[in-house]
Amino acid sequence: MAASAVTDSGVSVTSEEIVRRASALVPVLRERAATCEMLRRIPDRSRDDFVAAGLTRIAQPAPHGGLGFNMDTVYEVALELGRGCGSSAWMGSFWPLHNWMVGMWPKAVQDEYWANSPDTLSSTAWDLVTCQIEPARGGIRLSGHWDFSSGIDHAAWAMLFVPGPPVGLALVPRKDLRIVDTWHATGLCGSGSNDVFVDGAFVPEHRILNMEAAANAQTAGRELYGTPFYKLPLYTWLTYSLAAPVIGMAQGAVESFEDLMRGRVEGIGGARAAERPANHLRLAESSAEVDASRILMRRNLCQLIEWAETGVEIPISERLRIRRDITFGGMLCNRAARRLFDAAGAHAIKRSVPLQRFTRDVDAAVHSGVLTWDPTGEQYGRVRLGLAPTSFFY
Repeated sequence: MAASAVTDSGVSVTSEEIVRRASALVPVLRERAATCEMLRRIPDRSRDDFVAAGLTRIAQPAPHGGLGFNMDTVYEVALELGRGCGSSAWMGSFWPLHNWMVGMWPKAVQDEYWANSPDTLSSTAWDLVTCQIEPARGGIRLSGHWDFSSGIDHAAWAMLFVPGPPVGLALVPRKDLRIVDTWHATGLCGSGSNDVFVDGAFVPEHRILNMEAAANAQTAGRELYGTPFYKLPLYTWLTYSLAAPVIGMAQGAVESFEDLMRGRVEGIGGARAAERPANHLRLAESSAEVDASRILMRRNLCQLIEWAETGVEIPISERLRIRRDITFGGMLCNRAARRLFDAAGAHAIKRSVPLQRFTRDVDAAVHSGVLTWDPTGEQYGRVRLGLAPTSFFY
């Protein structure tokens, strides 16, 4: 992960410094976590803190004011932010990912996107409810409804999945979006994952990213920047953008459980929770699961970067192994948080206790289709047993 970049003010900054800035925000995010849930979106102050710390520009192309670091730095930051607030970590992973993704569009689109500020933010919406596409000169007329558009309230643009042909992501400015407040959820309550509507907006052809090309690492970003993640098949690693904050949330659950147990005295009998062997065992098992998820992530990201830098074509079996590890890590984190919450006693259900929020946030995150174990595990098992995969998501 070690790397350095020069900011637009001419100051050199390292990837380690960016992670340190994220760590420094953890206590602040903890204090704001309840407010974040109540608002059902990221507080403006937290967004401003992310921007001021350079977190939204971590992997953004340097010619557009970004730091140009690899995505592994984004995920190290997400690990830290997750210890403070799950919803904030969700967007602390997504916002820099989205600005990296804009680098896959043609240069003219990138110039348009960052025309007003290098701190531009965008949202994505992959979950299509309805969509109507009409051919138009130089592009399409797009109408539709998408849900789960995390962070849309702060976004100047949205990347919207379109079924094609060809399958793509349409980059649509905020003026063409209609945002409907629908986000009332049991977890990740502050992610602001509202619904988005488009009503007959014109989308020029150059603002539609061909997802088959992206899946095969054949985008403008490869030619313009040539950095490792633009050379990698997108679907192989993309869901670390969800899994990295989940690992951070699970670590937050471990830390919250430790704090709770150190001070808890049981009302009947007066026994100290810190002396109960069952709590020792649950803490040991859950912390090991979180550590294992983190180690798997770091190993795989190092391997991906090495493959990209050496130009090795990644075998399908290895791409599916990485998808397996991402999803398995999410499952481990969900087990870890739930195991601790189940032993934490009645006080843990109070909203003032962070453990309940971390548990809900992890559970909500792993309900995402791309972190669901069964389909991912099935595809890995098929290939290992000599069968062809039946999914393209690798």
